[in-house]
Amino acid sequence: MTSIPIPTTSSASSTQTPVPFVSARGIGKSFGGVPALTDVSIDLIPGEVHCLAGENGCGKSTLIKIISGAERPDSGEIIIDGVSYDHINANAAIQSGIQVIYQDFSLFPNLTVAENIVLTAEVASRARRYSPSAIRPRAEAIVKELDLDLDLDREVGDLSVADKQLTAICRALVNDARAIIMDEPTTALTHTEVSRLFALVERLRARGVALMFVSHKLEEVLAISQRLTIMRSGRHVVSGPTADFDQRSISHHMTGRHVDETRVVSDLDPAAPLALEVTGLSLAGAYRDISFQVRRGEILG
Repeated sequence: MTSIPIPTTSSASSTQTPVPFVSARGIGKSFGGVPALTDVSIDLIPGEVHCLAGENGCGKSTLIKIISGAERPDSGEIIIDGVSYDHINANAAIQSGIQVIYQDFSLFPNLTVAENIVLTAEVASRARRYSPSAIRPRAEAIVKELDLDLDLDREVGDLSVADKQLTAICRALVNDARAIIMDEPTTALTHTEVSRLFALVERLRARGVALMFVSHKLEEVLAISQRLTIMRSGRHVVSGPTADFDQRSISHHMTGRHVDETRVVSDLDPAAPLALEVTGLSLAGAYRDISFQVRRGEILG
């Protein structure tokens, strides 16, 4: 398995007790009488990447929605910058500095990079008139500060997935984000693009941004985070410094059992008939010139 190199950032003195910017305490949530979260707690600390791991359906997305104000908890509290709330709405979360970057990025494909970066901040400021010349310096400033190679005049619909993600991160920072939650941010990225993203995450840490990184990819969890929380069946299982975990222990906590990692490879019958063939498949902004074959009885990764 290929390792993912990331730059290092010096941490604060170990004698200082870090103060969370966002804390979720004892969060409970049910849908139709079915518990989705039960007594879940997590802290997001400035300058730290906190990975949230767990299998599908364990409650990660529900917890994100509660922290960001998209869902109201049945119990517990959200503490933002020392102020306690039994619930918050999405506008209050954004104004407090909480931003979520979902897998679809929630960008406008027919607008330029610069327009996407600044638009939500303009709406939040209740600006009555739109001026391209006025918004461009703000977009240029954040792109330059993060040392990114983004064409501000290009329509977002024409961008690669990686550049769409960078645009969404710039938008979050223009909105004065102090905590950024990234939901499965590397799902559609190449190895090189993941390395670029991780380098950017380190720059965000240096700015004092608190980051929550949600991922199923255990190698990435271990590479990028300083702290790890694992959930299972809507409950908090364990939290601690990432250095205290390895892939085997994370898998055990996520599943509640020891996973057999034995690799089993079987040979495919050379006479197996072709079941599916794709040739030169392309979709603008997503993928280009993809070709493959799948034969009956074959598993294609």
